[in-house]
Amino acid sequence: MPAIDRSSFARSLANGINLNAPGVKQKLEAAGIDVAALDADKDGWIKGSAELAKAFTMNDGFDRNGSSASFNNSGKAGQVFQALVSAAGGKMPTSEGKFATQILSAAADRAAKQSTAYGYDNAPTSPLKGLSGNKNPGVSQPGWLKNNWKCNQFVGDALTQAGVKAPTWAMADGTVHYASAEKWPSFTNLFERITDPSQMKPGDIVVRDYPASGDATAHVEIVTSVEPFKSIGAHRDAAYEAETPSWVEGGTYNPAKRNFEVGGNEVYILRPKAALTP
Repeated sequence: MPAIDRSSFARSLANGINLNAPGVKQKLEAAGIDVAALDADKDGWIKGSAELAKAFTMNDGFDRNGSSASFNNSGKAGQVFQALVSAAGGKMPTSEGKFATQILSAAADRAAKQSTAYGYDNAPTSPLKGLSGNKNPGVSQPGWLKNNWKCNQFVGDALTQAGVKAPTWAMADGTVHYASAEKWPSFTNLFERITDPSQMKPGDIVVRDYPASGDATAHVEIVTSVEPFKSIGAHRDAAYEAETPSWVEGGTYNPAKRNFEVGGNEVYILRPKAALTP
């Protein structure tokens, strides 16, 4: 089961717990929670940073993972956490995607070894078999990649290196290219759509589309950290990790498209779900 850190804990209990709501206090006490100790200001609520910090410490006391910064969402600690989340009307945090560890490792490796090769003017190697001009995968540097934006190439190569299926298009000559970034959300067979920003995890893919700018104007990167938000991708000069405001910050969820409208742009959160097959 996933570990719950302080930020995940606080997000799950962000609504606060109304101890005066029918049955809430009794259910928490039945789960082994010292309600009186957590309601430090005696206002009938468990909320605010100070009281949530006390609640986290209390929850962590039921855990044996050896860290004061997180607890395992299992056993007694998991039961207590579930009781708190239920009382707060929150959502249990999801775990990272099943390929997250491999994706993050592959992305870091490619950025470290071929950073500037993913710059606009240059050409990287690629592990993708069948890629146009990729006669010797991992060695060849297809010339057509020069003087082209390569955000989709970097993320696609990282997924391929991680053993995860990335979106591709078949070319007329039988070779393949990675699909343009704006088309990635349409590959529902390859990605789970994340529609709650609080459930975004490292290893997820973020796509920012600029619909008013025409085709082939989207950008795609891999999330490497949620708080603070960091992502790794290819830019004009190179491929690297950067800390920025979250791509969905200030956005409005659009249920029709299952994306987020942010400053005139459309942002998608995708979680890879398909393994690469030979």
